Amino acid sequence: MKKPINEVSRQILDIVEKSGGISLCDLEQTLDVSYNLIFLAIDNMVANKQVNLKRHGREYFLSGVTMVEKLPVNDNCINEYLCQDM
Repeated sequence: MKKPINEVSRQILDIVEKSGGISLCDLEQTLDVSYNLIFLAIDNMVANKQVNLKRHGREYFLSGVTMVEKLPVNDNCINEYLCQDM
């Protein structure tokens, strides 16, 4: 299972580096993989501090760790909440 997650993570990082940031909705439409695999890859990258994940209303946005200012919103940073044990 680690290999598909790593491949999707690489694809996501390429997209984020090229665009500076992307919404999860746009990311899902861009990649030809399941939403579950996208979420697992994002969860792993957030835990490893490879990307930032922010929420604005009902939409979530990804950016590279050095590109936070390129996100279209500056609302709630959820990196610290995504990977916590419930």
